[in-house]
Amino acid sequence: MSKHSSSRIPSVLSLSDKISAVLDGVLKLRFPMERQFSARDLLLTALSAVLLVLSVLIRPLQRVRLLICIIAAVTAALPICLQGFRQILKKRIPFEELTVLLASILSFLVGETVLGALILVLAGFLFQVEAYTMLHREAAPDYLSDTSLNLRQTVECADEEKSKERKLFASGALGFYALFLLVAMIFAICALFHMTEYRMWLRRCLVFLILSSPSALLYTSMLTHFGAMFSAAKAQIGFADDQIPEDFSRCRIFAFSKTGTVTDGRFVISDIYPVGITEMELLRIAAIAECQSDHPIAVALKAAAGLKEGTVPEGLMSVEEIPGKGVSALFSGHQIYVGNAGLLEDHGIWYQIPPKSGSAVHIAVDNAYRGFIMLSDAIRENAFDALEELRAQGVSTLVMLTGDVRSSARTLASSLNFDMVKPELNPEEKGSAVRFLRSSQGDRAHIACVGDGHHDAEMFRAGDISICLEPTQETGRTDVSIESADILRIPLAFRICRYTERMLLICSSVLAVLKLILAVLGSAGLLSVTAVAGIDFAFSAAAVIYSLTSFTLEKRG
Repeated sequence: MSKHSSSRIPSVLSLSDKISAVLDGVLKLRFPMERQFSARDLLLTALSAVLLVLSVLIRPLQRVRLLICIIAAVTAALPICLQGFRQILKKRIPFEELTVLLASILSFLVGETVLGALILVLAGFLFQVEAYTMLHREAAPDYLSDTSLNLRQTVECADEEKSKERKLFASGALGFYALFLLVAMIFAICALFHMTEYRMWLRRCLVFLILSSPSALLYTSMLTHFGAMFSAAKAQIGFADDQIPEDFSRCRIFAFSKTGTVTDGRFVISDIYPVGITEMELLRIAAIAECQSDHPIAVALKAAAGLKEGTVPEGLMSVEEIPGKGVSALFSGHQIYVGNAGLLEDHGIWYQIPPKSGSAVHIAVDNAYRGFIMLSDAIRENAFDALEELRAQGVSTLVMLTGDVRSSARTLASSLNFDMVKPELNPEEKGSAVRFLRSSQGDRAHIACVGDGHHDAEMFRAGDISICLEPTQETGRTDVSIESADILRIPLAFRICRYTERMLLICSSVLAVLKLILAVLGSAGLLSVTAVAGIDFAFSAAAVIYSLTSFTLEKRG
């Protein structure tokens, strides 16, 4: 096959198929975006604006003024018609373009030539603003080349499934559009039955036609959500889908799994208390039992005993991991238990109570107690600041869930100013604690669960939002992934979501209220149609541009 044969249209196709193939090729080549921001369109719109200003300045020459207005209107209508043509090629109905053209034609029919040209010019500039914002959105993933593939994919697939909030805004905007068109149609019918005052009724029709445009509402909702995901990705934060910013912003309760989140998750041995054997023998027994575990405590024990990762000592017959308690191992005919006090209590083995608070690992061999090892886990850097920043952003309750003994857990929770602590929990009990927390706070409570992904699956399922620090391939899907060791990224992610929802609320409420006020004032004759058009298009453009600030939310203090 020749080099260029793949680009040719097969001769076996019918004429209509060939024309469709050519149009598809043109569409992909020339109009790759929904609203192409081109110098040609901008130049035509600017030229029509200059002609419109010129027509206003030459008031005495009515015929010349009319001619210039018509030229300005045709020049401004060309980019809008091209945009409508692009929509048709994409098999979409160009509702907004047809509405703008209809409003302009209606203005000419009532003798408002300047208004007709002005509507086209303002609509053209609004389309250019929307195209400019779309360029930012299309180019955004290119700025994430230094981030992980997972973060880039979350941004590139941001619009595959729209959030409930965005669907609601889209439905509301289209409903708004349909309602205003219906009112405009009623006024147009009234003009037919009141021919002596038809200009007044047509002006009212014009007001509602101009205000019916839903594009600003749709663009602001789309850009703010996309901007939130893009800003988060730049800060090494990934949102699983478009729904997460909306749900996360509502969370007022945060449940933290202690190890690997508020602490470093890197345990170091502080003291060894053997009973009847040496310290090195106690370490060796503990390391053998934990040889197949990747828990941070197991890693610390193996390192202290000099046992390399992945090494299985000869004589080890079986190992059973008991979630939340420890391990049971059979080594050279001896039954070994390594874990917390609860593990030994389950088997009726006596144990010593540690003389100080901390994480204690008890060891028993053949039901005989052999001592315990004390480990310490340093508080993660900036953990206190991160928790206080969450509290400053409106979080009402901070809860720590841990498998540590009560005395150790309370000491740590007090130093970090947690509101509540639940100690001595296994992974399943952490999930139960989150569910109990929800029932005690009411059905409307939204809970965010934070962990490092190690034995946190049950807790993540029980919460509304799952947040994982430094996730791995084994972690699985989480709603928010913090691909950084910096715990301050958690309040940053929360702040991005809250800013996003605030921006969307401001833009949508201002635009909706403004359109209603303009509709009342314009239809009552208290505001001219020209003023209505100018104010509406100006605020629509401002709202779309304001939504672009969501692309830099990671820099907000």
